[in-house]
Amino acid sequence: MTYRFMTACLFMFYAVSITAQSEVPIYKGLRISLFNVQILKQNKKSVTLLCQGANTGRLPIALSGKKTAAAAALLVELDSLRLPPELQGREHLITAALRRQKLKIEPGAIRENIRLIIPLRKQPAPSSIAGQQAGQLCPDLVFDTAYVAEYTDKTMLLYYSVRNIGARAAHLLGPSERGVEDNVAVNVYFVSGTKLSRGAIYADGVFIREGSETLDGVLQPGQVLRGAIGISLKNRTRFSPNLVFELDPFQRVEECDRTNNTRAVVIEF
Repeated sequence: MTYRFMTACLFMFYAVSITAQSEVPIYKGLRISLFNVQILKQNKKSVTLLCQGANTGRLPIALSGKKTAAAAALLVELDSLRLPPELQGREHLITAALRRQKLKIEPGAIRENIRLIIPLRKQPAPSSIAGQQAGQLCPDLVFDTAYVAEYTDKTMLLYYSVRNIGARAAHLLGPSERGVEDNVAVNVYFVSGTKLSRGAIYADGVFIREGSETLDGVLQPGQVLRGAIGISLKNRTRFSPNLVFELDPFQRVEECDRTNNTRAVVIEF
C-alpha cells in the first residue's frame, strides 16, 4: 500500500512539473537577457522602451521581425525588480515586443540601444458578475507617498505614488473613449491640520490618464503608479497651510477600504 501511494505521488509530481514547464519555451540554445530597461516615450497607443541585451545562450540569435520557430523558442530573461514601476507585471509584453524585433546577436555578445515598441490596449473593467464570483477579493488603493517637489510664492509642484494593496486588480479608466472625466482622479486640498474636513479648500485635481500615469488602466496587486500635479497657491491661507491628497474622490473603483484614501503633507507657512 505504501509503495503504491509513493508511486502515485511521484507520478502526480512529475505530471505537474511537465505541465508547468510546458507554459514557457523550452531552452534550445536561444536565450537573451535584457537589462537597463527604460521608458523613452509613452502615449495612449504605445510605449517605447530602450534597453540592452546579452546573448547568454549557446547559439546565435537571428530574429527577422516575424513569427518564426526561432522567435518562439527564444528564452527572454528579465530582472523584474529593476523594471520601471509602469512595466512591472507586464513582462510578457516586453517579451512579445522583443520577439517581433529584427535582431542579430552572437553568443556572449551585448547589443546596445535595443528599441522595443509595445502597443497598448485599454483593459475592460470586470463585470459585476465577475466581481460577485470573486467574493471578498477586491482592490485597495493607498498613497505610498506624496510630497512637494517644487515650491514658489505662487505655485507648488506635487509628486505622488499610488499602490494597490488589495488582492485584486484595480481598473483606473472609465468606459469613455474620448474623455478622462470618468477615470480615477487625485484631488488636493488646503487644510488647517492633517484631516480632510468640511473646511478644506479645493486646490486642484487631475485624472489618471492612459499612456501617462498608467499604460493600460490596470493596477495589479502590489503595483505602483506615479503622477504629478501642479497647484496654484491663490486660495491658500495662513489658517489652511497644509495639504491633503484625496484618491478616487468619485469612487470609480470598488475598493475594500475607502478610509485609507487620503494622505496629508504638513508644510510650514
